[in-house]
Amino acid sequence: MVASARTDQEWSAALVRKMSRLADEGMSAAQIAKALGLTRGQILGKMHRLGLKTKSLPKKWLNTALVEKMTELAGERLSVNQIGKALGLTRYQARYRMGRLGLMTNPRTEWPAGAAEKMTELINQGMSAAQIAKALGLTRGQILGKMHRLGLKTKDAANSKKGRPRKVCGSRNPSAHRGL
Repeated sequence: MVASARTDQEWSAALVRKMSRLADEGMSAAQIAKALGLTRGQILGKMHRLGLKTKSLPKKWLNTALVEKMTELAGERLSVNQIGKALGLTRYQARYRMGRLGLMTNPRTEWPAGAAEKMTELINQGMSAAQIAKALGLTRGQILGKMHRLGLKTKDAANSKKGRPRKVCGSRNPSAHRGL
């Protein structure tokens, strides 16, 4: 393994002052590293240990028009793929930028007033998640998600697959599988 060019013990006070001055001037860690003849990782590590922060330059993509359009498209509940295509971005670029802006593509839908209480009543009546979904005009996934968040279970949850015996595929003769 190759030793690094400079260890923590070799940082002189003058070098730390120069690094701090360059950071105060708004230089990025990569620019500071180039100016001092060090790696970006060394600069970031030392700045972290000293409690210093680099100046984050404004992102070129962070313009008002793009943010407004992305916010509008996210409000229409489009997928990240659809938003990316509309803005000429890849899915990953759109996802990253939306994450940085705090936007969600599919926020949780608002439940109708009283639907959670009605769902609880239907569970107590012994209805399945599919039956409850049909009665409330929601999807089974919405019902199961809400039940999970509220810590509820249907009455037939005790009869789940955990207690059932396994099904055996093929013939019932075990010697048939051994080539006998």
